[in-house]
Amino acid sequence: MCGVIGLVVEKNRDDLGRIAAELLETLEYRGYDSTGGVFQGADESFELLKGVGAPSQMVHELGITKKAGHIFCGQVRWATFGAVDEVNSQPHKVDCHLTMYGAHNGNVTNCDDLKVWLQEQGHKVLSDNDGEMVVHTIEHCFIEELSRLSEEKRTDVSERKLAMRHAIYRAAAMLKGSYAATVVDPVTHTMWAIKQGSSLYFGVGEDKKSGGYRITSSDLSSVLQLTRVIVPLSEGDFVEFDGTYHQIYDIKTKQPISREPIRSRLRAKDTALLPQFDTFMEQEISAQESTVRKVVTAFTGQSAAAKALSPFLESVTPDDRSGISKGLDDLRDEYEDTVIREKFYQLVDSPAKQCLIQSIPTDIFQKGVKGTNESLSERFVSTESGFFVDLLPMCRDKKDIMALRLLDVMLSQSEVRNFSAAIEGFTDACVSTVQSGGRLFVVCCGSSYNAAKAATLFFNEIARTEIVPVLPGEFRGQYSRSLKDGDLIIAISQSGETKDLIDVLNSVIASKLNIARVAIVNNINSTLAQEKCDVVIPLRCGPETAVPATKSFMNQMAVLYCLSLKLAEKKLGRGLFDKGVSTEVSANLAVRTEKLSYLPELIRETVENTEDAVEDAAQRLFLKPSIHILATRINAVAKEGALKIREVVLNHTEGFEGSEFKHGPNTILGFNTLYGPTDLEQILRVVSSNLEKTVRDATNANLDGDAVSRLCQALLDSVLSTGTTPFGLNGKEAEILAKNNVAEDYIAAIDTNYPLIYITGPESLDVNLTISALNTHKIRGSMTVVIAEENDALRQAATKSPANNEQYQSVYITLPRTHDTLMTVFSSTVVLQRLALKMSKMKMAYLDRAGVREHGVHPDVPKNVSKSITVD
Repeated sequence: MCGVIGLVVEKNRDDLGRIAAELLETLEYRGYDSTGGVFQGADESFELLKGVGAPSQMVHELGITKKAGHIFCGQVRWATFGAVDEVNSQPHKVDCHLTMYGAHNGNVTNCDDLKVWLQEQGHKVLSDNDGEMVVHTIEHCFIEELSRLSEEKRTDVSERKLAMRHAIYRAAAMLKGSYAATVVDPVTHTMWAIKQGSSLYFGVGEDKKSGGYRITSSDLSSVLQLTRVIVPLSEGDFVEFDGTYHQIYDIKTKQPISREPIRSRLRAKDTALLPQFDTFMEQEISAQESTVRKVVTAFTGQSAAAKALSPFLESVTPDDRSGISKGLDDLRDEYEDTVIREKFYQLVDSPAKQCLIQSIPTDIFQKGVKGTNESLSERFVSTESGFFVDLLPMCRDKKDIMALRLLDVMLSQSEVRNFSAAIEGFTDACVSTVQSGGRLFVVCCGSSYNAAKAATLFFNEIARTEIVPVLPGEFRGQYSRSLKDGDLIIAISQSGETKDLIDVLNSVIASKLNIARVAIVNNINSTLAQEKCDVVIPLRCGPETAVPATKSFMNQMAVLYCLSLKLAEKKLGRGLFDKGVSTEVSANLAVRTEKLSYLPELIRETVENTEDAVEDAAQRLFLKPSIHILATRINAVAKEGALKIREVVLNHTEGFEGSEFKHGPNTILGFNTLYGPTDLEQILRVVSSNLEKTVRDATNANLDGDAVSRLCQALLDSVLSTGTTPFGLNGKEAEILAKNNVAEDYIAAIDTNYPLIYITGPESLDVNLTISALNTHKIRGSMTVVIAEENDALRQAATKSPANNEQYQSVYITLPRTHDTLMTVFSSTVVLQRLALKMSKMKMAYLDRAGVREHGVHPDVPKNVSKSITVD
């Protein structure tokens, strides 16, 4: 994945390194194999600092924090092309034909071919890294463009900028793949940032110490550290900038693009770790009650505050309401504080707004707010809470605060209407596909794919509709040639920038078939949402910083669950069910719609009521080298739970449909050759004891030191290589060895029960199948963790030890009772998320105590994986 940062400030800053370090650390989750940065001051000279290691470590080791300058080009690397070493780390300085520097993130797939070509052209290529090929290729084109100019023009700033633009046009045509890149011409003190298939953000700002400044980054979170004024970039754009100037260009048309800045609705503190949490993963799991409530509110209508104030808002004349709405839209379009303040006062002081405020008794207003448990300063009800929190300090009195709350409620009502329109578009597309005999494909990756697997259960049970979850690669291999008019593609992505998914949408669009496309994304300004789909449904979960998906996965499931309700409703309204089925679907829909509001509380109670049992299970599991999670009918939860444990604990874990485990995977039960740290500790204790007895017996037999050494060596040889004959020992020595070196001791030391985690809903058939599986597996050598609602028979099966198995262990994690398998999907997911979190923290502490360096176990930034924070 990697991450790039480019920052140019108007005035030289002696603390630029401190700012750079903070920006690099903000991107640590995108890459922590290596870290680097270039600093340039007032002249053409610059300093490159880079090395192997995570930003939080390397910014200090490299001395980045102490650097000064007015240009910073930085990169954090998650290695793809080239080994994890200093040579392959970025940024790259090139000086084959002229001197420049730059960095990239993403993948340039023709990297090897470019390296050969560049070397043929006389370039000194030092690494195998595709980032170096990007910078060299631009350098090559740049020097060719400059060579067409006279000697005098080559030093002219405007001519050099023009030459670089042409170089980027040419280089982009040569570079294959998906990437974002930053390059700097040190002569002109100008930076260029290129967006070619990977996420890239650009922001502008000004302060007293820096003067003007411009910043670009792979992720919005780092840009927000300095500014909330964003200039949107689209795929195929590049931006030329220094501290006071920027201009966007289209790589294909080679034309300048005029694009107005916008004010980000997110704030830097929205991506910060709150003091009550140790990790972002824990913070994001804890936020799920709130984020799911946002989804439920969006589907059911208005928040409590909006409902309390709606009667007064409805009394406003259409003309006055239109005027207020227009004023609010104008206000939201501004990005400069002074203009925002001025327009805010104009809107608040308008006759229509004052009339509305005066119509609402203060006590009713306060009662409505208190009924939501929301404070005016923190808990606005619309998705643009950050915007209204910014306006709060501008309020002159209590009436301004009241006006602000009303604006927030009005916007939330507008959002509900827009959301309802998107849902209508989705259900219409689904019905059209069903009626035409088409297929509903849900294409997604990683956790999003597991959410799609859960959706198959929701849509089947509630809307009696089949959907096909499929990975992008499988879609290309299994369905791309058989698509037909009337099919529907539903693309799910947290970031909305998943390249594998974008490739699929591109091919579907290129097919010219009549195929509707729906995006379910967290970032409505993403490529998927803005450029590839007809209907966009937001996840409403806010920024997610930890690499493992938690609240985004939970909101994906909540959105998909609600969509299945809406589809059932639409199909009932269209008369698409047979009469008998229609009655059943209608009754089920009524019950589930009524209980929908309980979903956030279910998540909260699950966290509160399972804490001790989850802690117990984590203690027993965190050092187990391999685990299987067996689910009855809710396989999506098993697969997502396994993914979470693999990601953050680094223990091999697989999720299975419970009945499938007996078809081969159960061979792992009983004696196996998968050993973890606790097994190693056990065998070392046995070896130590046997060595102690061997030395004691040798000493009692008056054997000399050489004999004792031979005995010890023979014993160790037999442990490491069973069946080894001790040819170097005499008869007495061999007798002592045989007495104290019993192979069965070593086998017994590592003969442990294999951990199985069972998940089931409360339906009797599912419970009985789980009991059958549990009894079958535990007699063959397994330990048991059950995640289920309370059931006496299931608990007895889990806790009863099988005969002749004194080592048997079990934990029963009791879910809140719902009598509903679909609700178990949500509650059991919370348990597995928290289990993975606790296991990760326990294993991290264990490895830290053992002095294991760079072990890669961390709930937020586990080794080898990364993600993108792109919400806005």
